[in-house]
Amino acid sequence: MPASSPPVDTAVLTGLAKLGKKIRARREQLGLTMNQTAEAAGVSRVTVHRIERGRPSVTMGAYLNVITALSMSVDMNPNS
Repeated sequence: MPASSPPVDTAVLTGLAKLGKKIRARREQLGLTMNQTAEAAGVSRVTVHRIERGRPSVTMGAYLNVITALSMSVDMNPNS
């Protein structure tokens, strides 16, 4: 049986929702389907769907694969 997910702070959920919206906007700007994005990122279409909705259960690696496939970047500076 899989382990249960840890509780997620409201601020984290808000941040993931914003990130998901940015990812979807970029995908649409590029004229890509979820299937095309999933193939380029090496994940399933369902995973792309979950990422675009900011689901915290998706691995960070999957988020980063999609971000990279869409030629996006993540600012890792904690002061920004």
